[in-house]
Amino acid sequence: MIVKILSSSAAFNGVRYNTNKIDTGKGELMLVRNFGALQGLSGLRPEDYRNYLKMISATNKAVKNPQFHAAISAEGRSYDKQALTEIAEGWLNKMGYGDQPYLVVFHKDTANNHVHIVTTRINREGRKISSGFENIRAVNNLNQVLGVDETQSAKLDIENALAYAYSTNAQFMMILECQCYKMIAKEDMLSLVKFGKVQADVSLSIITGNLRKDAGDDRRKKQVAALLYKYAPQYNTAGLTELMKQQHGLILLFHAKDGKAPYGYSIIDHTGKAVYKGSEIMPLATLLGLTSPGHPQSKKQNRDRVYKEGIPESIRRDYYKAMLNAAIHNYPDIRQGLHHTGISIYFRDEKFYLVDNRDKEFILLDQLLTAEEYKATMHTFAHSGELGTEVSRHHINIPAPIIAASIDDEAIHGRNRKRRRHPRTNCR
Repeated sequence: MIVKILSSSAAFNGVRYNTNKIDTGKGELMLVRNFGALQGLSGLRPEDYRNYLKMISATNKAVKNPQFHAAISAEGRSYDKQALTEIAEGWLNKMGYGDQPYLVVFHKDTANNHVHIVTTRINREGRKISSGFENIRAVNNLNQVLGVDETQSAKLDIENALAYAYSTNAQFMMILECQCYKMIAKEDMLSLVKFGKVQADVSLSIITGNLRKDAGDDRRKKQVAALLYKYAPQYNTAGLTELMKQQHGLILLFHAKDGKAPYGYSIIDHTGKAVYKGSEIMPLATLLGLTSPGHPQSKKQNRDRVYKEGIPESIRRDYYKAMLNAAIHNYPDIRQGLHHTGISIYFRDEKFYLVDNRDKEFILLDQLLTAEEYKATMHTFAHSGELGTEVSRHHINIPAPIIAASIDDEAIHGRNRKRRRHPRTNCR
């Protein structure tokens, strides 16, 4: 959860902004506090709230922009409107605004539930409420309301980072920097700074002693490379970075100086608990060459170009084999693993196929796996009940694989017919 203090104003524009959200069905008024007799009236207009706040603020002419406007946002839908309103009320009390006239408005027009708060920085005695270290206090007070122990959290973050496979001290620090820590190295200690103060320390010798010459296993690296080959042609660099983070637990960090083009990149793999040099996965020039410009048509053209040129078959196979292995070995139940990784097992014409649910691509299992791997996989599925019921329940409507003998395609469809791109199999 995050808190952000927004811009001040003399006209209390935050009131109009939030009431407009209410009027358009994108917001809901949750709390009106300390507006005195005004709260007993019906049919109040935004101007009524603004005029009241201006009246209180007029007792201190020295403050030119008395509006206090803040937003508290949850991750996704993890907190509903009632919970966020209670948090906002507790936070205002700790910030010194509990006795002020204020509005709390819930917004539901983004992917993250959030509330906006509007009040005045001037109290009824005409004194300005303290704004010293306001942003730092805002975060500290929110953590207190949520019951977050900042020092304990920092210690847990260090412990978690030490569990990753990394080959340099800089890679270790990248893990923590992505969690908004600032690092200060002094003698043998690395201090983690957050919210304006040192939260925890870790010995540099412990970090160095945990270095691994070759971070991460080769199978996982091949899977990461396959993901980049698959999705890079469909997105620009920013879009690819966001997709990798949200859907695959991969943080792409591009390294550049003075606004110039990146000279390298690193990948933090939260799923595989490792940090890689980008060159271990894919050369930077190759990655940037795959990514497309921002225009949708350019994305389509670039994606089609990559398909036309063909992703290396070895990469494609490594990708699907790694996905299948992850589904089998990384989850307590094979059905959960298949659902999470976005693949299915599809039975047709006495053969089993691995199906990519998103792209509707499929590949014969006995051509993807060795005979021993195929036997072990079938054994796992059979004992999980996957072949009996789960495959039918997860059945998806895809066309039958084209496995017939060669035919005179031109004679049937005509010389200039438009070809459709069928899913690639090893039977065509």
